[in-house]
Amino acid sequence: MKGSFYQLHKSVNRVTYKRMAEALDAVFETRNTRLADFRDISLKEKSPSFEKNSNDKIAWFDESLNASQKEAVRKSLEARDIFLVHGPPGTGKTTALVEIIRQSIRKKLSVFVTAPSNTACDNVLERLVKTGLNVIRLGHPARIALPLREHTLDFKLALHPLSHQIHDCQSNLNRLFKREDRYREKRSPGPDAKRQVRSQIEELKDEIRRLRKEIFSCVMKEAEVIVGTPTSIQDKSMREKPFDVLVIDEATQATEPVTWIPMTRAKKVIMAGDHFQLPPTVRSKEAEEKGLGITLFERFYEILDPDFRQILERQYRMNEQIMGFSSMEFYNNLLVADESVKSQTLSGLQGVTACADTIEPFVYIDTSGKGFEEKLEAGSESRYSPEEAVLVLGELKKMLEAGVPPKEIAVISPYSAQVRFLATQAAACLPAGRDPGIEIDSVDGFQGREKELVIVSLVRSNMEGEMGFLADTRRMNVAMTRARRKLIVIGDSATLSSIKFYADFIKYAERIGGYKSVWEL
Repeated sequence: MKGSFYQLHKSVNRVTYKRMAEALDAVFETRNTRLADFRDISLKEKSPSFEKNSNDKIAWFDESLNASQKEAVRKSLEARDIFLVHGPPGTGKTTALVEIIRQSIRKKLSVFVTAPSNTACDNVLERLVKTGLNVIRLGHPARIALPLREHTLDFKLALHPLSHQIHDCQSNLNRLFKREDRYREKRSPGPDAKRQVRSQIEELKDEIRRLRKEIFSCVMKEAEVIVGTPTSIQDKSMREKPFDVLVIDEATQATEPVTWIPMTRAKKVIMAGDHFQLPPTVRSKEAEEKGLGITLFERFYEILDPDFRQILERQYRMNEQIMGFSSMEFYNNLLVADESVKSQTLSGLQGVTACADTIEPFVYIDTSGKGFEEKLEAGSESRYSPEEAVLVLGELKKMLEAGVPPKEIAVISPYSAQVRFLATQAAACLPAGRDPGIEIDSVDGFQGREKELVIVSLVRSNMEGEMGFLADTRRMNVAMTRARRKLIVIGDSATLSSIKFYADFIKYAERIGGYKSVWEL
């Protein structure tokens, strides 16, 4: 109504909550020996094991797998209970998982693949489909990427050869319903005719149910692997079907209760993720303090023998200078840049001018002493820095003038207020006629993504050295591992150095010749 005000309140997904609660109840009350094993392993009351005398030579589907990927596959296949694949940024985690899945199918094992988001599920689905596997994707088609909808359960059921018989039965059923309505409205030809119509209706309903059951059985029997979010395994269509192998991708982005949902139906669990990147979002401060932000992957990583995890060491995304600090700080210097990316720079892109700005892969621009103090956005707790934003846009303009394609550029910041401010200002710095394909997003929103050039605006600049959620260094790990050919980080060293991690980051920039002061620009 005109002059009225409306409020929209987002409520909790009660189905998901119910399934989490049911899964946790099952974990503690189970008579399922495998689920009890998983529970006891998580409580350090039991140790996982490998198959004995399992030294079969593996015939690789993907011969290009590197040594650490092959070791992850081999150990995953030999594990009886649980195995962790630790995949730092750009190390081909999904490639290793696809090989694990294909090898499991070769062994005639049933496989369920899950991830905490539809996007992550679609990513695995796309890779599996490319191998020629018959894959079924659970979930509402509207939540699934358009090019992949033909692999949904609904789509496959609708296209089954027997489905036209259901349509015929439904048409006949509709005609009988109309006849029955006429008998009610007018004088019927007699009770026998009425009973006969009702009998025919029930027969057709039974036939439709039988056909649907047969079609579902056929489609599921033909499927080699099933993909869906963790809660989808509890859909009525799946009933109580157990799976020989459960593969959980992006396990470090799922809370522990969510992770237990598919584990209630698994005989073996392979988890993949990276607990040095951002954890699942927990909005309740109390729940966060009580440990809901600690994932099951992370707990297993801490308590299991190192034999039951494998880190993927070769990365295929970043120039080695971009990779270097992350490898040193989070991954014990184990990461190695593949030769294909080791020395790549923006100058290697077609149409990009070779100059100092496009040849150097890593730059930290220090704004200390320039007075770029952060501001608090009105009506929110988010921070922004107009002066730092101007500097960001200046660097962006230089890159565009050097010929870097806008669609290969991302500007990211930990603070949504800075993202909003940058988005409103960015159009002004684009040369006339350029396609405005630059992505401006939060660090959290850009996790899992990558671009040739990434500019990171850290914002925090204050006399007190307050860092807010920048103190969670996993957020910075995500930010600095999104770039393939060039990373530009902008921040105030006077504030950042209050935390050792950032002080070390600045020292790293100085050591590799990537440090610049804003006073030099």
